[in-house]
Amino acid sequence: MRDMIYKLILLGKINIKKREMYRKTNHFRLTDPRVVTCSQELDLLLNRYQEIDRKRHLQSRTSSQNIAHPEVSHKVSLKQFLTFI
Repeated sequence: MRDMIYKLILLGKINIKKREMYRKTNHFRLTDPRVVTCSQELDLLLNRYQEIDRKRHLQSRTSSQNIAHPEVSHKVSLKQFLTFI
């Protein structure tokens, strides 16, 4: 449950950082240090998000409960989420 809350917070931060980066790219070149720094910050947020998913996936593979009671998921991939926004 804690991971799910953290993922939601991360998605919010990812969305904010993504919009910030778009704004900066409208005003500065892609190689401008302000854009590069923003892009690196976005990468860190995305990496954290993916790490939570990776851990959850590994846990679900090793848990016999998930085999007996498969989880119904309505997840949207991060790529789908980011392109939707």
